[in-house]
This record gives sequence, C-alpha cells and structure tokens, in this order.
Amino acid sequence: MKSQILFLALFSVASAFVPSSNKALQLSTSTAKHYAPLPRTTGNFQLEPLAAFAKKNKAPIEPIEEEKGWDAKTVEYVLLTIWLVGISGFILENNFVGPWPLFMKTVPERVFYLTHMVGGMLFGGGIILTTCIERLVANSKNASVLQFWFDKVPALDGLIVVPALTASMISGTGLSIVRYGGLNIAPPHVDAIFWTLLAFMSWWGVTDLSTQGAALESVNEMYDRFEDGETDLDTPKVVVDRHVSNVVSCFFVLILYSMMVLKPGTLFWR
Repeated sequence: MKSQILFLALFSVASAFVPSSNKALQLSTSTAKHYAPLPRTTGNFQLEPLAAFAKKNKAPIEPIEEEKGWDAKTVEYVLLTIWLVGISGFILENNFVGPWPLFMKTVPERVFYLTHMVGGMLFGGGIILTTCIERLVANSKNASVLQFWFDKVPALDGLIVVPALTASMISGTGLSIVRYGGLNIAPPHVDAIFWTLLAFMSWWGVTDLSTQGAALESVNEMYDRFEDGETDLDTPKVVVDRHVSNVVSCFFVLILYSMMVLKPGTLFWR
C-alpha cells in the first residue's frame, strides 16, 4: 500500500514537469483508472501555392515618375547664353577698362593674326554656306532631307561657327593690344568692328538660334505625315521664314569683312 502511494506521489510530481498532450495515459495499478484520449479537433487545412498567397497580399506598384531633366535644346540655349555673356564681357572689359588678361601682351602678333584669319574664314564661310544649303533644303520639300538638315544644324553651329567666332574675336582683341596698346585706345574702326560683331551675335541669337527648335518640331511633324503616306507636303512656314534671318546674317559678314579689309593700316602694317 505504501509503495502504491509513493508511486502515485512521484507520478504527480513528474507530471507537473511534463507538457500536456492529447495522448491518454494508462496506469496498470489497481487503483488507477483508464483515461480515454480526448477527441482531437481537426479541420480541413489546404495549402495554397505561395505565388497565390503573394498575389493576394501584393500591393499594387505605382509607376515611378522620372524627373524630367533639361532637353538637348534647353542645354544648348543655356550654353550659348553663357558663351554670349562671357565673350561680351571680355570685349567690354578690354574696351572700357584696358588690356585683359595681361599675358596677351606677350603673345606674338603673327600668332594673333593667323588665328584671326583662320577664325574669320571659318566663321564667314560657315554662315554663307549654311544659308545656301538651308535654302536648297527648304526648296526641295523633301521631309527626309529637311529632318536630316535641322537635326545637324546645331552640331554645325557648335563645332564650326561658335568656335570660329570666338577665336576671331579673341585674336582680334589680341591684335589691338599688340598693335595699338589696347582695344580701349585703338582707332575708331576697330571699335566699329567689335560693335558690329556684338550686333550680329544678338541678331543671330534672336532670329536664328531661337527658331531652330520650332523648325525641327515642324519638320518632324512633316516627316511623320510623310511616313503615314501623305504626299505633296509643303515646307513648314517657320523654315521658309528663316531664310530672311540667314540673308541678313550674310550681310553682317560682308560688312565685317569690308571693315577689316578697308580700314587704314590693314594691307601694309607700319
């Protein structure tokens, strides 16, 4: 009897440290009762594919709007504005203050002269040549040719006309420094040349560069209509009107060369 009581006491202590389970525990002693297993509640549990679960809980992805930066034409306008302000400031500094920068006094006169001739040749030739080519392109009424031309005009300006004009103006200022002591004390015809150049750049920027973007857009629309099968297309009006601006630019070139050739002391330097 004592052994049975002791066995039951030990079993009670041990059961306190054993986690409960649904299995039945049976005692073979005469005093222990048989315990029946508790019914287990089971439900229909069905695994779904992970993809389906992810699809249910997946939030809709909103498209990320990319920040629109400056287009190529805007960048071109900004760079040309910076160039125009810089070269104008350089001319005005030398015209109203004095020789600047001072190292230009040490450059040989022939170096300035050669640079001035090459720059003037490329500048004047670029203006006249592009005027003639653009007129022929406009008269062709060929959408493919028009699109090709107005797509390449900014490259011609950036690679030939602007660098040539810059070299011509800087070397011309250098010649006035070496020959006369400075642009501010040079003869009046030298000042007239630079003021004419500034007038040309203003005209060129307002009437030519400002219409290149509109001309390219209208030509692209013309090309799209051509691709859709339309025929007998006319050259856009903005392209035809540019011819007046180009002709006036050519006259600026003629005036500038006339001043450079006919001014005193050009043919025979003393």
